[in-house]
Amino acid sequence: MTDLAVATLDPPRPARESRRWHVVLGLVALGYTGFQLLVTLRIGLGWDESVYVSQVARGVPPADFSAPRARGVPLIVAPVAYFTASVTAIRVYLSVLSGAGLFLAYLPWLRLRNTFAVPLAAGLFATLWTTLFYANEAMPNLYVAYGGVAATGLYFLAGRAALAGLGGAFALISLVRPTDALWLAAPLAVAALLRRAWSRAAVLATGLAIGWGAWIVEAYVAYGGPLARLSAAGSINQTGLTFSLLPHLEALDGPLLCRFGTICGSPQPAHVIWFAALPVLAAAGVWATRRTDLLMALLCGLCLAAGYLFTVGYAAPRFLLPAYALLALPAAAALARLATWRVARPLGAVAIAAALVAFVVVQAGTFRLRAEATASSRAKDEAVTSWLTARGLRMPCLVYGHHAVEIGYLIRCASRGVMTNYGGDKVPLVIEKALRAGARVVVLVNRKSMPARYLIGWNKSRIRLPDGHTWYAYQPATGTIK
Repeated sequence: MTDLAVATLDPPRPARESRRWHVVLGLVALGYTGFQLLVTLRIGLGWDESVYVSQVARGVPPADFSAPRARGVPLIVAPVAYFTASVTAIRVYLSVLSGAGLFLAYLPWLRLRNTFAVPLAAGLFATLWTTLFYANEAMPNLYVAYGGVAATGLYFLAGRAALAGLGGAFALISLVRPTDALWLAAPLAVAALLRRAWSRAAVLATGLAIGWGAWIVEAYVAYGGPLARLSAAGSINQTGLTFSLLPHLEALDGPLLCRFGTICGSPQPAHVIWFAALPVLAAAGVWATRRTDLLMALLCGLCLAAGYLFTVGYAAPRFLLPAYALLALPAAAALARLATWRVARPLGAVAIAAALVAFVVVQAGTFRLRAEATASSRAKDEAVTSWLTARGLRMPCLVYGHHAVEIGYLIRCASRGVMTNYGGDKVPLVIEKALRAGARVVVLVNRKSMPARYLIGWNKSRIRLPDGHTWYAYQPATGTIK
């Protein structure tokens, strides 16, 4: 196997063949971006996205930024959101950025393995329904995936540029998801220390320090210190020693979050098959190629997966995206080796092609269902926003309750989202403060029954949505929306 500190590159090849796989990787990235612009461009912002983007979007009051979140995603969207809060502009920007990210993430691996396996790995990752869905979403997991793939490849390349790229990749990861950065760094740091690759160890530490430093500073400023913030984050994210494989199997075909009363159902066989096959193929790829770089990709991917399987008590399909992106590299190497194995040709190549087609069909079918359901759900936010705007709701204002964060972003109001607990007899403090400040307040509910006793005496309006559902808007007797 290659040395852990410095890569042994494949033998020199003709320039035309060298460029070929760069072009193929570029085409994969272009197709990936093109798909987003054609299919997912018009899907509105979700709750988490609205929180992240509102921190930097021009003219939008920042939504409550809870303890588990980190500032990396707002930094990523800032170049566009600072100038416009337009959802379409943000989607276009993120579509282009994600295509560039896919290309740049797998590019270092073409220096390590200048073969078809690299663009195949990018293609496998890019055709996952979860990857396609989150490709132009303002969420952290995909950028952890890009950073993880790039960092693992750059670790094995020599030179100052590779070291700088390694540090930059870890700075990105630690800014968007500090805990994921630790799980990813663990195998790389152990390898660096064992081989006494001090420069690599120092670069890893520097990259981690950037994101964790920002997180710790904010902890002192806004959350009562790092320990208090960790405690609050753990309470929100249900962290602790656990084993959540079954919830993750149930989440493979969605919905987007198996929590807060959302039942993801039983595991679907087609998804369980590819999920189980991925680590097996990845291990086979390491065994067949005897490559240390692919072994490291396997170890880093498994570590990232372990972080969610053993320390988070619920599941969401996006959590394992970084693990999939890394495991795709040795898995693609295994597929490439099988396709060219003389003993198995030509039936082996046909079988692999058939398996890949089946994989894409399963992913495409699930993507269609999830994209349609999400687009329909988020279209309700736009309909409610139009209803409220037509009835004069404008700044200063507070939207409280069901989908309040998403609607608050669209209407440019302060917001506080509520899942089920609207309060009891007493008016929530955030509403009381808004009323004292002279802001218009609306409480949104998606059920007919009154969710809290303090709303008795408030005026209740019906919001009939295009899909036939009805939401309700409560406002104090003064400043009523009619």
